[in-house]
Amino acid sequence: MSVVDYQLGRTPGPPTRERVEVDPITLRVLGGGFHAIAKEMAGVLFRMSYSSIIRESEDLGAGIFDAQGRELCESDSTPMHIGSLPWYIRGFLDRLEGEIEEGDVIFHNHPYLGASHTPDIAIAVPIFWEGELLGFAAVTAHVLDVGGSFPGINADAFDVYAESKIYNAMRWYRAGELNEDLDKMIFDNVRTETMNRGDCNAMMAACQLGRDRFLRLIKRYGVETVMSSAYDWMDYSENMLRREIAKIPDGEYTAPTAWLDDDARTRGRRLRVETKVVVEGDSITIDVSGSEAEVPTGFNVPFEGSLLVGAYYAVRTLLLDEVTFPEHVPQNDGVFRPVKVIAPKGTIFNPNFPRACFSRFCQVQRVVDNTIIALADQLPQQVTASNSAAIHFCSYSGFVPDTGEYWLYLEVNEGSYGGRYGKDGMDCVDNLMANTRNNPIEELDLRFPMRCDQYELRPEPAAPGKWRGGVGVIRRNRFMVDGTYSCEGDRQWDPPQGIFGGWTGLPASVHKNPGTPSEEYLEAKVTGIPFKAGEYVEFREPNAGGYGDPLEREPRMVREDVLDDFTTIELARDAYGVIFVDERDLEIDEEATRKRREELRASRDGASLSLNDRFRREKGQLLPSSSPASVAANKAFGLT
Repeated sequence: MSVVDYQLGRTPGPPTRERVEVDPITLRVLGGGFHAIAKEMAGVLFRMSYSSIIRESEDLGAGIFDAQGRELCESDSTPMHIGSLPWYIRGFLDRLEGEIEEGDVIFHNHPYLGASHTPDIAIAVPIFWEGELLGFAAVTAHVLDVGGSFPGINADAFDVYAESKIYNAMRWYRAGELNEDLDKMIFDNVRTETMNRGDCNAMMAACQLGRDRFLRLIKRYGVETVMSSAYDWMDYSENMLRREIAKIPDGEYTAPTAWLDDDARTRGRRLRVETKVVVEGDSITIDVSGSEAEVPTGFNVPFEGSLLVGAYYAVRTLLLDEVTFPEHVPQNDGVFRPVKVIAPKGTIFNPNFPRACFSRFCQVQRVVDNTIIALADQLPQQVTASNSAAIHFCSYSGFVPDTGEYWLYLEVNEGSYGGRYGKDGMDCVDNLMANTRNNPIEELDLRFPMRCDQYELRPEPAAPGKWRGGVGVIRRNRFMVDGTYSCEGDRQWDPPQGIFGGWTGLPASVHKNPGTPSEEYLEAKVTGIPFKAGEYVEFREPNAGGYGDPLEREPRMVREDVLDDFTTIELARDAYGVIFVDERDLEIDEEATRKRREELRASRDGASLSLNDRFRREKGQLLPSSSPASVAANKAFGLT
């Protein structure tokens, strides 16, 4: 099947192996064994990898899959990676089905054949038992460079050929023998050969360990018992999710329109994201019809490898949260089955080949965030207010003359979660689909010609609410040598919204050399921006939305927020209605607070509350003055 004729939305047929009945104790033991294998695979990968994006951020996924790509188990890592692996496998099976041999090592990254995007390389090792292909041990991870037109990140790519070298079902090893020509092709065509080779060898080792561990289970329990257990766990997970979906009243639930900043080329033209959630019985559909048409840059989304995964994640995390849900429900193919996704062909969420789709993460994050908001009235104790739901995924690079390679550093800057029922939003943490760990400052300072000058919670207050929104990060990174900066980011225009009376948060911003005569506002998506030695970039990631009426927040918690710099004395008065006897010791004036809250309730006109608008209107300093958003806001509020 050619890529041009490729049809999306494939589902595997029924298992061919006959199933046997497995007793509950053995089933639970094998379920734990599956999960342990996936976790051990991931541990091998992040311990052995060379690059910090895998070793420190753990931007990876690992698991075991059957011969048709059904997921048996997955690692506790980035949801985008692990959820996409079934589609990688079905993608490379288009070419290799019936031809796979024991000892093969398959290399794949085609975004129109299952990959989440081209920098996320997948390596898979087949699992054979007595000559029968049972499945695959597979991993995927973000490698530093994939040979595109710019080092590391390339949001403004012309097409998929410009963004990366494309590997479609290539056998790096065939029947145990290295394909030397392919090996040279892979590693001669990247800027970071040493790092890429080390990472790919680690990925292969993780797969080989997963294969061996799975075969050890089969030798102990028998192939019929092991495979039947895997399918029983899938059915169990499916039934548990369907049971939770059925508790939601049937209906169509629509999120407010979300707006992405731009497509990395046409500045000032925002891109529409529409999200409708349809519940019918024990099935759920996420429909993004009406969203923006595909764009001529890398700001498109692979349907299978990215959008579907985001939809599965959104439903699973809302209904089967592993911390709060009373029963253990493993993540496997069963969780995918009750969820359907509609994305018209030719939109940013289902582009036509060969549109580039390198920078797809922020769009998927907004679909997940929209899904949460759409279901807020039906699941008030399970949702959050709007999250930062965006990342600034950055690459810093320069040329190393002595080796002929580049130094290249990838970094994800943390945002925050929205307030949630009973708890404030989490601060300075990756959220939703990202789930990557922060790169330690020591990693940057020790290994690269860069320094981190500042890394802390951003100084602006949290969005008020009964439970406040989380606070994003402020970070400054300085080049010690001449280099190049690229970024795929978003949410520098559209701030996270509050829910149930909570206030709207703050959008992100990025500046080059802030506070100096050469200060320059940077758009969220840029490619190949030169930096001289001594110059620096500053990120402020979004403050998320608040949950619930701020006037219902306990006054003592407001006092703690003032002490912790999460809010100000002015906002304590005007948002929370809390009055202090003395601003030095912050003793609460209970009678004045009661009266102030009564005044605020009486004066409300039903308009939505916004920390964003308040700062623009009263101080004109929410966003740096050179930001287009700030310029427009200040003009609207008469502050120019």
